[in-house]
Amino acid sequence: MRAILFLFFLFPLLLTAQTSLDGLWEGTMTVGGIYSNEALPMQLYITTEGSKVTGRSYVTLPNGKVLRMDLSGYYYGDRSLSLVEVSFTGDEDNAIMPEFNRQYQIVYKPDIWDSELRGYWQEVSDFTFSNTRRRGRMLLRKQKKERA
Repeated sequence: MRAILFLFFLFPLLLTAQTSLDGLWEGTMTVGGIYSNEALPMQLYITTEGSKVTGRSYVTLPNGKVLRMDLSGYYYGDRSLSLVEVSFTGDEDNAIMPEFNRQYQIVYKPDIWDSELRGYWQEVSDFTFSNTRRRGRMLLRKQKKERA
């Protein structure tokens, strides 16, 4: 009987230990195509409200400058996300204009210890099937302590 009572009180604590999509994610994004191994450091800061997702991306360029973009999109029941860069976030310290905007197709893999976002990005373009359309992969892991 004590074991059942213990489990009964432990269950709500385990539910609060579940990871959420909200917060800081860090990892890399590849450039130079889907099969490229050239990667740039990347961070996403995501907030959710129902199925609506908003956030900001931070991509560290090879010269050390950081490109910041605001994101908007949706989280679906199959744990996938669709995000689009909607605006450039520049200031006096960050005047780097991007060459193009990206859209992201991401799968969220929740885990108590090591949650990850894995997916693809592609250039937003009117020429969907163009050979010159830029694409890449991304892999981000949830950060325990938020630093953004």
